[in-house]
Amino acid sequence: MPLLFSQLSSLLLIAIIGYAAVKKGIMKASECKPISTLLIYVIIPSSIIKALQLPLSEEKVHGFGIAVIFAIAVHLFWLVLTTFLGKATSLDGTARASLMYTNSGNLIFPLVASVFGEEYVFYACMYNAVQQFFIWTHGMVLMSGERRVTLRQVLLNINILSVAIGMTLFFFQIILPPIIQNTMGMLASMIGPLSMLVTGMVMAEKDLSGLFHSAKVWLICIGRLFLFPFFVTLLVLATGFLKAHPEELFLSVSYTHLTLPTSDLAGCLRPSGNAADPICRHV
Repeated sequence: MPLLFSQLSSLLLIAIIGYAAVKKGIMKASECKPISTLLIYVIIPSSIIKALQLPLSEEKVHGFGIAVIFAIAVHLFWLVLTTFLGKATSLDGTARASLMYTNSGNLIFPLVASVFGEEYVFYACMYNAVQQFFIWTHGMVLMSGERRVTLRQVLLNINILSVAIGMTLFFFQIILPPIIQNTMGMLASMIGPLSMLVTGMVMAEKDLSGLFHSAKVWLICIGRLFLFPFFVTLLVLATGFLKAHPEELFLSVSYTHLTLPTSDLAGCLRPSGNAADPICRHV
């Protein structure tokens, strides 16, 4: 717990630095867009592929299956819950997407690596892969209002492609040269700092005082950080899922996702939010 708190505190301080840099005129909020694009198309894919450069073992395959099943079950449960809450509270599509989807890439990878160890980022990738599929299908429909998302759009998403490449290398045991792995590892270490820097920069151009008076923001925060993890905990206890796998540490990794704040998709809550904006796609 002290280590987790330390990591979260460091990430928070980086967000404050980004916020202060914009407020003091050192940087402009608009300058976070190329950083966000770099994260999406270079750094996050590198971290996914690097995390999957592991020896093939029965334990890893078993953990892969359980992690994917757990992630799918959680997302289906959240889909039902957000649909119900959306109708009960008249939340718009972007707000419902912010309730459902966590920051499972930018925050979870550095946290899991620090708390559980580098080898457990593998299981974090499995949860992230499932979430990416839901985000770029269900989430995109919610945010853009489009009723149709093509299979091409989903399969050509950079995060989905990264998982597909990483899993292919993993199952066929294709080991990349050390120099490439080291380069990817260096890039992967930038996820947390750059993500929080972008978050702070985006927040600097917003009227934060107004957020505390927004019932929608309070509902999303309470739902995302307290209610949803609570309901999933009840579901897990009721189904006996943890009892069936009491010794599996990788379940703790998957479960960590449940307590994360909303995805950076929350940046699209602004009236001018656009799902095509790199900031809004920074998941």
